[in-house]
Order: sequence, then structure tokens, then C-alpha cells
Amino acid sequence: MIKKTILFTFTILFWNCNSTKNMNAEKKNTKNNFINVTDFIEILEFKKIKEFVLEKGDKMTYRNFDNNNPHYQFENFDVFLGSEIGQRNINNNPEISDFNQLTISDANSNVRYYELILVKKGDLKKEKYWIKKGMKEEQVYLVDSYNKGLNLMKGNLSNYLKKIRKEIKNKK
Repeated sequence: MIKKTILFTFTILFWNCNSTKNMNAEKKNTKNNFINVTDFIEILEFKKIKEFVLEKGDKMTYRNFDNNNPHYQFENFDVFLGSEIGQRNINNNPEISDFNQLTISDANSNVRYYELILVKKGDLKKEKYWIKKGMKEEQVYLVDSYNKGLNLMKGNLSNYLKKIRKEIKNKK
């Protein structure tokens, strides 16, 4: 009986240590949940997509954080813009602030949201809502807010960007 109690105690301790280790790993991964994708989408292209959405799109709310996001519906997915000053521009008015957050939303995909952040020159010194510690200026980042896996997301991103480029080219 004593051997079983000792074995049980060690099993519980071992399981507890592994659980804590896994939780710490998850916290660490969530802390740095972004990757530089400037090689996939350059700053100028990000700005072209943003201007396209503002010019050709409409407004649609897609989250509780803010309202009336600039929106464009592509063939199988949507693109939304978010204000760089967050809820201080709760209605996403282009006259109040710029948009450095672009979200690709695909309801039929394993990964529903692909959040792209543009960090412009001077943004690190200013109070910009979406910028995370470790991001650098003059770069575009892919953010994994829901821990779906940055490598998977980065692999899928090129397909969405291809479709966006094609649509922009066809709508000129």
C-alpha cells in the first residue's frame, strides 16, 4: 500500500510539473505571437491594399472592439481595416487616424483571422495600439492572436495575397 501511495504521489508531482512547463511554454509563445512578413507583403503593397479597401469597399463591423470597419469582400474571404489608435477612433473614421491593421477573415478556413500590422517610421515613439514589443519600424508583421501557428498562417498568407493582388489588378 505504501508503494502505491508513493507511486501515486510521484505520478501527481510529475504530471503537475509537466502541466506547469506546458503552461509556461504557451505563455512564452503567446508573448511573441508575431512574425515579420515584409518579404511576403512590402510596405508599399500594404498601403495599396489599404487604399483599395478604403476606395472600393464598404463599412462593416466584425468585432466588438470597434465599429464600422473599412471592409472589402473578396471571392472567398473578407478584408477589414482597423484604426492605428484603437478605440479612440471607435468608428474607424479615415479622417481621424490611419489604418495600420489589416485583417483577412476566412470563415471557411481552419485559421479564421490573419492579422497584418504595418509599423511605420516613427510609430514606436508614438502611442500606436497594435504595436507589440519586439516589432521594428518599416516592417509588416503577421500576428497570431488565436495561437493557430505562425508557420501555418505564413504558408497560407501567400494564397490570400495572390487573390488580393489579382482583384486589385482587375478593378483598376
